Amino acid sequence: MAFSQSFKRGQAPATCNFCEEDTKIKWKCVNCDVLMCAKCKDKIHAKLKNSKDHNVIDIKEVGIYQGELDFSVLKCEEHTGQSAVMFCTSCDRLVCTSCISKIHNGHGLVEISEGYNLKLEKLKTEKTEAQKQLEELTKEKEKVSPVDIKDNEQYKDLIRKIEAQNIEIKTSADKYSEELKGELKKKWNEFQVGKATKKLEKVEDNLNKLILNVEALIKSKEADKVFIECKKLSTVVSIDDIDPGTISFLPGQISPYNVGSLQVVSNAVNVRIVKKFLTDISKVVYLSLCPDNSLWISDQNVLEKVKPAEHKLTVESTFNIGVYGMAVTPTGDLLLAVDGPVLKQICGRTEQLTDSIYNARPLNIFCVHLTKDGKVIVGVKSGGKAWPVTGRRAIIVMNQKGEHETIYEYDKNNIRIFTYVLGITSTDNGNICVVDKLTDDYRGRVVVLNRDGDILQIYTGHHEVNNEDKPFKPVKIVTTPSDNIIVTVINIEDIFHILNNCGHLITLYNVGAVGIPSPYSLCFTRTTEQLYIGCTRKVGSSQKAMIYEVHISGC
Repeated sequence: MAFSQSFKRGQAPATCNFCEEDTKIKWKCVNCDVLMCAKCKDKIHAKLKNSKDHNVIDIKEVGIYQGELDFSVLKCEEHTGQSAVMFCTSCDRLVCTSCISKIHNGHGLVEISEGYNLKLEKLKTEKTEAQKQLEELTKEKEKVSPVDIKDNEQYKDLIRKIEAQNIEIKTSADKYSEELKGELKKKWNEFQVGKATKKLEKVEDNLNKLILNVEALIKSKEADKVFIECKKLSTVVSIDDIDPGTISFLPGQISPYNVGSLQVVSNAVNVRIVKKFLTDISKVVYLSLCPDNSLWISDQNVLEKVKPAEHKLTVESTFNIGVYGMAVTPTGDLLLAVDGPVLKQICGRTEQLTDSIYNARPLNIFCVHLTKDGKVIVGVKSGGKAWPVTGRRAIIVMNQKGEHETIYEYDKNNIRIFTYVLGITSTDNGNICVVDKLTDDYRGRVVVLNRDGDILQIYTGHHEVNNEDKPFKPVKIVTTPSDNIIVTVINIEDIFHILNNCGHLITLYNVGAVGIPSPYSLCFTRTTEQLYIGCTRKVGSSQKAMIYEVHISGC
């Protein structure tokens, strides 16, 4: 027996296929293909021949039920070439005959169809539970009323900080304006006197030259020269024709890095030591990870490739070479800055040392960073001593062919941006973050540039840990998987300065408190939340340097 169904969207409500009156459809017989009300299910359908063998389902399951399923196509999870014959309730998996004899003998084995029904029941239970939780959440959501932010202490504290920053900026601007006025007054007087003197000296010099030339012309007794040169010699440069230059004021721009920005941040940073390794060098100044999970480490004079295993480092190769910076390419090649205009390269397969295609001539490269999209960023300077600061100081972005794409050297007011580039990293939003060493004793700052070369932020430490006696001395910088920035420092407690990708401080974290002294170099592992920390040793210590593999979260 079969009855046609006649309910579709937009049509009249469907009625029971038996009584054709009741619209409260409750059941469907899959075998008869009929829709039924509760009354007809018991009084009519139940009296049909073989109805006890029919599959009657709740109307709510129409669309879910798809008739008899073909379980013969299911394969064993362990032995992919064999068909599944049973479901193991003990292990919650489909099994074949090989599995049953070897592993699942004595386990709770049921027919696949029964296992399927068990899974369906579990899904229905989870759905019901999810619906209950959703209803509870909806009720809770309805209880939530708009918060009067004016009475919120955290909100008021943030307002106070913004207003305090506003006052500080105004005070600093007024102070600097007065300093500029004083400087202008001093320079103006010097300039005016110098300008007049310069003009007079120029005219005096021209007149002396004229006298000498006239005397030489008279003594020559050459009539033709007298007629030709006389007109030229009589032309004296006027005082008004001399331009000694002028004093100009170049206004700066107010930007978020002057004022600050709002960020939703978490201070719940956690560092847990997973493994620690003893090296055979005195300090791990540079640290880079290879695709095969081996590490390149250097104390600036010796370069080693080491393989971490358990809690031991195995040295695979050693190079006696001065290192100023290094980075590993996705193919496993090592790029080295070696105090020259060309990056050196150690092949990941052959470990042969050659010149790379990355050339900054006539500038020397002292730092190197590889971006996620394969671009190479180098810190460069002119030849000669680093201090006092002379010549050019910049960073250069090169593509994978070694072509120079961008040079960041001066800001919009034509003022030098960098003093000595010590470290570079880049963030997912395209910002370039640079450790800039300002003095020979490592006082420095972190400069954050956007793609256009605009300075977004200059971070100079935090008042809780930095002052005149303990100045900010950053050395290494790395970008976290969350696109934040970790900066290591020297000369101070074992502190991580953790910034967001625009260079604003998120939090300070003392890794010394968890047993990691003198952190210096950093690199993340392939598992992203694992971090290698290369350390130095305390002054006066003869111990070798340690490398820590840690799990880090919250940044």
